[in-house]
Amino acid sequence: MTNHEIKTVKISRIINDCEGVKTLLFNFKNIDNINYKKPKPGQFVMVWVPGIDEVPMSISGCDDIGNWSITVKNVGECTEVIHKLKIGDFIGVRGPLGNCFEIPQDKSKKLFLISGGIGIAPLRFLISELSRLDYNFKIIHGAKVENELIHIDEFSELEINDSKIFYCTDDGSYGAEGFASDTFEDLIKNLSNRELSQSIAYTCGPEKMIFKIFQLCEKYKVELQASLERIMRCGCGLCGLCVMDPLGLLVCKDGPVFKSKTLRKIEDFGKSRRDFSGKKISIE
Repeated sequence: MTNHEIKTVKISRIINDCEGVKTLLFNFKNIDNINYKKPKPGQFVMVWVPGIDEVPMSISGCDDIGNWSITVKNVGECTEVIHKLKIGDFIGVRGPLGNCFEIPQDKSKKLFLISGGIGIAPLRFLISELSRLDYNFKIIHGAKVENELIHIDEFSELEINDSKIFYCTDDGSYGAEGFASDTFEDLIKNLSNRELSQSIAYTCGPEKMIFKIFQLCEKYKVELQASLERIMRCGCGLCGLCVMDPLGLLVCKDGPVFKSKTLRKIEDFGKSRRDFSGKKISIE
């Protein structure tokens, strides 16, 4: 079986993360007749709900015995049905798909993980991997309001050496008042040129936020790896809905993770995307 063939998996655990967000766990390794491939942080899967739809979901976790997780926000018909599933129910999954975040071999690098809302999902997987490999890093986790912050209890229990977690909300209801990009700039603006050159930022969230992080990384000359989101029907480059101009890059095949040198060339980045008909619309 290939990564693009649907595998049927049974939901083994459900975590209620916060209002409107759930994490579903399932075992992907103990499936007959599959060539198991462990995913990497940043990759995604296409989740199929029979009779409803197939949608892309970031992989938010994976352990050594093949338990994968997806973190799902209830935003439409398909995700609403997913939220109604129970332990023991089945879903179809294709993956892992796409590229991944690249982890530097040099553990002295300064690593910043910046998320907005549900964008914490792929970064949660990256946090787990960095912790396992004994890296130090800083997490900036932002949301509009306190009850939209995901995995707070989980992160508070992490033993991640000297790593630190910074929370922020638009209204100041939890952590610092303001945007994740504000906290990120506060952390890097006084670093030396040498420290900035040894820094890497990883980000996922609303594209307006990602674009602001990109602008800061360009200003301070920090390397960036950003996970982008686009509408996908196929996950394998056939439908073309996730194409980005003028390079013609596809988020499903060439991404979802893009580095600074590529982001500089994408005119659509932070500005526009395509709807289900293929028409360009502005990113809100």
